[in-house]
Amino acid sequence: MCLGARIRGKGMGVLCSLAGPEIGAMFWMLPPGGANVVSHHERPVPGRVGRLGVACPAAWCDDARVSGAPSLPAESAPEGVSLPLAAALILLLAAVSWLPHLSNSLWLDETMSYWVIQDGFAESIDRAVHQQPQPAYYIFLWAWVQLFGTSEIALRIPSLLAMLGACFLLARLGSALLGDRESGCLAAIVFASSWSVFRESVDARSYALGLFVLLALTASLLRWLDSGGWRPAWLCGVLAALLPHLHLFFALVYPALAVYGILRFGSSPARRGEVGVVVACLATGALFYLPVALALAEHASSYSFAPSPDAHALFTIFVWPAPVVGLLIGFAAAGMLAARSVPPGGGARQGSAPIRASSLEVDRATGFLLALWVFLPLLLLFLFSTLSDASVFIRRYLIAAVPGVALLYAWALRGIPSARARMVAASLVVLTSFALHERPQDDFRTAALEVRSFLAAEGAAPVLLASGLIEGQDESWLRDPALSGYLNAPTDYYPMGERVIALPRKMRGQPLALEILESVMPAHSRFAVVEWTGNGADVLGWIAPRAARLGYRVERRNFGVVRVALFRRDF
Repeated sequence: MCLGARIRGKGMGVLCSLAGPEIGAMFWMLPPGGANVVSHHERPVPGRVGRLGVACPAAWCDDARVSGAPSLPAESAPEGVSLPLAAALILLLAAVSWLPHLSNSLWLDETMSYWVIQDGFAESIDRAVHQQPQPAYYIFLWAWVQLFGTSEIALRIPSLLAMLGACFLLARLGSALLGDRESGCLAAIVFASSWSVFRESVDARSYALGLFVLLALTASLLRWLDSGGWRPAWLCGVLAALLPHLHLFFALVYPALAVYGILRFGSSPARRGEVGVVVACLATGALFYLPVALALAEHASSYSFAPSPDAHALFTIFVWPAPVVGLLIGFAAAGMLAARSVPPGGGARQGSAPIRASSLEVDRATGFLLALWVFLPLLLLFLFSTLSDASVFIRRYLIAAVPGVALLYAWALRGIPSARARMVAASLVVLTSFALHERPQDDFRTAALEVRSFLAAEGAAPVLLASGLIEGQDESWLRDPALSGYLNAPTDYYPMGERVIALPRKMRGQPLALEILESVMPAHSRFAVVEWTGNGADVLGWIAPRAARLGYRVERRNFGVVRVALFRRDF
């Protein structure tokens, strides 16, 4: 057995790199102690020069079998997408696609994050339980802003750091689960280029931190199953208990991790007592989550603002254009490179070996993990949205499945039989994401400046805000000062006027609509209406004709999906 497989610790990857490219690739980034047995097609040749230029002694390499890692074919192509290339592509992606948005105006959901934590720790806990059920994130965010302030950049930096950390963790997981370093690098690239990661990488919301914790949990599970021990068991339990406190839908991956653990437990050094630690942590986390669960049940309708999904959405939501383009061009490039290696006479070039697909085999436990990780959240949210009145089948709620999808795309990309073609494919994945991904514009900051400038002549003039939140359909939320503060969250971060009135999401058929309008239009020569249209709010079409009949003139401004109407009348 390779010496690296006998040694646990940080030096494992270095030692195995001495044993040759294939064995080093199998061990690179594996958790310490990851050394059960899976067959390998090729026995290392004694005396062969390894990755660091050191010959591989026969005593070190009498067997090349590695735990939990899929087998590589004997004729596998040399590594194409290396760690430096993957890191460069991800950092380029972050610099070009993520960082420019750090200082943009907060969008609606981000202003709600600020609203939750703006009035002290106790109020933050109460609001995180009853209005925004991600208490762990808001506790963290409250502590963060005490140190770094509440600017747009400060609020978003945690998500940026968490997403970069998630890319690193996925590279490790891909290397361990799919069996070689390049697969992990490809998984990290696909993950970083996905729409969900692009959208959440600089959002002041819980999704990026949730992804980081999910991947840290998976890595700790692999380490615990590989090596056993109380410390990895405790870490696994604590992270598993924390995960739903960042967002409930991350718990949809629990079954995939549980099945993986069960399939591997029989050959794992982990002990039953350590399993009890994990279960106890999960039970404690569930107990603390109970108040949040009750609040969720009470306000379940607030999670339902999307239309019911159809079968087309079910089969296409994980068809990502960037890796699909990379696969198509990569295989085409591999074919052209293979054709160029054939001399004009038609025979094989002397000394050249045929290029074969370097696809990886995965063991049964890994296969179940990937399949359940991808398809279980997809099917559960689809069925729940189809069979109930609440529709939650939207892309951001499926973000827990994104690492699994990235691993499957990486497995396919690794099958491209040419190292150079794989490098081309990985680069095209990143370039395609540049071309396709565009961040929606929700410029509340400029809208607030416009409204304040317009109302400066009449300080007490009202601002009517239709934030588009689904809770705005409930009259009790509109009448309650505390609850209406939640609906007016954008004006807490970007003040617009002394008097802000929350409007219903839809004015037509809402009894309160006329009552609000009648209290405003006769008494004020100026007022402003601000409408966020991202959730389908439509109030201006109802207000404008009524204001025109009373002699008001209107000026309209659009700031992305934030619409502003400035009404004035000369008495």
